[in-house]
Amino acid sequence: MNAVLSRAGLAWPPTWGEALMLGEYLSYRVGAYLLLNVVEDPAWLAWAFC
Repeated sequence: MNAVLSRAGLAWPPTWGEALMLGEYLSYRVGAYLLLNVVEDPAWLAWAFC
């Protein structure tokens, strides 16, 4: 997990509180990616609703 975070320019959080904040941040990033790349793509929408 440290290798993934270091590639993203993030450090492993020292406390659980900071780990939760990092988890929320990463989930927002993944959600934004899905929103912009999956929902906006007509091919994915056609596949999902057909």
